[in-house]
Amino acid sequence: MLELAARGRLTRREVELPLGGPARLLYVSDLHLTPWHAHVVDQVLEQAHQCQPELVVLGGDLADLPSGLAQLERLIAHLPAPVLAVPGNHDRQLGLVRVGAALERAGGTWLDQSCSFRGMTLDGVCRPEVEPGSILCAHEPDVFEAAARAGYALVLAGHLHGSQFVLGRRAGLLYPGAWFYRWNGDRFQRGKCTMLVSRGVNDTLPIRWNCPREVLLCRFLPRS
Repeated sequence: MLELAARGRLTRREVELPLGGPARLLYVSDLHLTPWHAHVVDQVLEQAHQCQPELVVLGGDLADLPSGLAQLERLIAHLPAPVLAVPGNHDRQLGLVRVGAALERAGGTWLDQSCSFRGMTLDGVCRPEVEPGSILCAHEPDVFEAAARAGYALVLAGHLHGSQFVLGRRAGLLYPGAWFYRWNGDRFQRGKCTMLVSRGVNDTLPIRWNCPREVLLCRFLPRS
């Protein structure tokens, strides 16, 4: 239950969603890479090669230090599918030009405009109105209500890390973090819009309690 320096097992949460497909999308959030995180990259690669997604989306906070960008490049270069990414607050602090250059050198791209994936539309920025079945790949879950109003079917987010310390769960929320962060939980619903919030694969503060690190595998099924 206690994990230090991301040395525990990286878990995979799998969710089936009737949005299109069939297809598999792997959402990998909060890498927070430094030169000392080769084992985190290895864990993500192991999960990705096990589930063989058609697309990988990196959900922000890709690196904490400029010297961590080499690990980011190694990850992207060895993933078994095309890679899109959205920026997080740590990436903005590091510099989006610098992070984006590393992303592109390894063969990935920012999700800065709408793209099609197996008949579904993916966005990296919330648009005011979208077609049914659209997916928003975000970093911060605060975008959820705007996304639901816009008509998105799915929001993928991270940022909160499950607050890293979980003493209890209730109605999908993780406590005590949910007392401070509205979206500190696994899954949320607003009308026809679902939001999945990843607990992330790494941390800047390297300690967790009862909050396993994870990647999200979305299995998209044909609409019923």
